[in-house]
Amino acid sequence: MFRLIQLQAQHGVPRIGIDPDGYGSEPAALARYRESPAAYFGIGRFDEAGRLAEIIMDTVCSPAADCPRPAVVVHAETFRPLCDTCSFGLEVLTVPELALHLGIVVRMAPVLAPSGRHAAPDETYSASNRIAREFAAHVDDPVWRMELCATLARNPSAVNGLLIGVGALSHRDVLDHYPALCALGTQLPGAVHADLRRATLRPLSPAGVTALRLGL
Repeated sequence: MFRLIQLQAQHGVPRIGIDPDGYGSEPAALARYRESPAAYFGIGRFDEAGRLAEIIMDTVCSPAADCPRPAVVVHAETFRPLCDTCSFGLEVLTVPELALHLGIVVRMAPVLAPSGRHAAPDETYSASNRIAREFAAHVDDPVWRMELCATLARNPSAVNGLLIGVGALSHRDVLDHYPALCALGTQLPGAVHADLRRATLRPLSPAGVTALRLGL
C-alpha cells in the first residue's frame, strides 16, 4: 500500500504526516503526487502490518519554486528537495543522511521517460535495504564484506544502506565489531571511501558518524 506523505520539522524534529487515501501501486501514488507536488514530500510504502517501510522522494527540485533541475538533497530544516544550484550555501542532507535521520529507507522516485512512462526501476533501494538489514549480523564475515564492497562499487548510491546499518549499531555493538568495521573501512571502493572521509569534517552528520565508526 502506498500513501502520500508530508515531512515537516517541529522544534528540529522531523514529523511525518500521512494522507488517508491509499494506492495499490507506486506509479499510481506517484501520479497522484505529481498532480500537487508542493503539498507533499513524497510517497510512503507501507508493509502488510501498516508500518511505514520506505519513503519515495520525487526528483523535482523545490516544487513551489518551479525549478527545472533535479533534486539531489533536502534542506536540513525544512526538508524541501533541492538541486545542486538551489542548495548552494545552505545546510542540507543527502538522501542517505535523510534516511538515517528518519530511521527509514529513502530513495528517489523513478524518472519519467520521454514517453511519459516511468523508466526502468532503480535497483539501488533493494541493495540498500539488503545492506541495512544484514549489516549487524554479517559485518564480521570477511566474505560478506567483500560482497558489500562489490555492491558499492557497482552501485555507489547503495551507501544509503551502509549509513543505516552502521548508524543502527549501539555503542556496545561498535566496540564488539570495531575490528571488522575498521577492516571494512579499508576495503571500501575509492569513491565511497573518499566521500566518507570528507564527511568526517561533519562528525555529527550521519555520514560523519559512519566514517568515524569505520575508523576513517
